[in-house]
Amino acid sequence: MSENKIKYGLKNVHYAPITESDGVIAYATPVLIPGAVNLSLSASGDKLEFYADDVEYYEEQVNNGYEGSLEIAVIPDSFRVDILGDTIDGNGALIENANAKPNKFALMFEFNGDAKKVRHIAYYVSGSRPNVEGSTKTSSKEPKTDSMDITVRPHPTNGNVKAKVKEGTAGYDDFYTAVYVENAAINTLTAITAAFSKGAPADVEVDVTSTDATNAVKNVMLDDANIGGVYLTPNGVDVDIDSAVFATLDNGDYIVTVEFDKGNSVMGIVTVSD
Repeated sequence: MSENKIKYGLKNVHYAPITESDGVIAYATPVLIPGAVNLSLSASGDKLEFYADDVEYYEEQVNNGYEGSLEIAVIPDSFRVDILGDTIDGNGALIENANAKPNKFALMFEFNGDAKKVRHIAYYVSGSRPNVEGSTKTSSKEPKTDSMDITVRPHPTNGNVKAKVKEGTAGYDDFYTAVYVENAAINTLTAITAAFSKGAPADVEVDVTSTDATNAVKNVMLDDANIGGVYLTPNGVDVDIDSAVFATLDNGDYIVTVEFDKGNSVMGIVTVSD
């Protein structure tokens, strides 16, 4: 068995915004943060000790998660809006307001030097505003980066702090399409009508298998644009897309994404031709 000796090459850093309603936490679709530089997390929590009968009568390690920092080449505007609470005005300017309420998020990442290619997720994360830094040009160029303090705390309802998924296990291939939760439903695309002919139009069929027998289609998108429900005929985790969706499209390849009530989304390509 291959064992890790060192870790290097932070990559595939994603964030998934959290929404909380009536004590229920939901994760949005993960978003890539390009330009990952460094991630540093230190365990947080004290040792609880109780003495009686002249001995240490009880001892417990308190797990308060982790604290550290995330360094990125440039923190994207999407993160500033989704997580830090910045807004974009009618002119396209990004506005930071003192009264903005930051949002919690899940943080996902992996290391290029990890022999086991493990993918990691921290479930309940908060981030601080990054500092603003810059310097004038000199005889040598030294790139500046954005760095923010982050705090990882236990999930408020189930106490989970983080998880890791190994290559070859359920949930690995679709790790970045939906936040992996404990005993999550694993959805797999088994077949899709890969070709659509305008000369002989027919509904596009998407066949999926799921490890959760009660799972169902929640949303279907074509190149990131939602397909109206009137054009969809769902059946559990399978769905037929009406031919009218493709009949007027230009020839070419289009990505169909199907999201579900539980677990990861799946994607397939449909090629439209005359």
